[in-house]
Amino acid sequence: MSYIAIFGAANDGEFQSRCQVAMWRAAQDIAAEAPETEGHAMRKAWADRALQDKLTISCRQLAMQVLRNPSIAESLGATPDADIQFQVNAVIDSIIAIG
Repeated sequence: MSYIAIFGAANDGEFQSRCQVAMWRAAQDIAAEAPETEGHAMRKAWADRALQDKLTISCRQLAMQVLRNPSIAESLGATPDADIQFQVNAVIDSIIAIG
């Protein structure tokens, strides 16, 4: 996929919405994780902000994190929700770092 196509995908409202739902699901999982989990306090604080829709990460930034996966970038329109969720989970630390 060309850079222009990736940029267009990152700005696609439907794709951004799918990524955001995946992020919210990841936040729910983090909120429920064991307190002994490494970095739990920071992760839980992020999850709480995510679930209250008080994050600083933009929808485009989130979509770009998901598009780091070349399979998703290549098959954007046909990407199953489960693949988007997998990628969000894989890059959740980067997402948390962005805010």
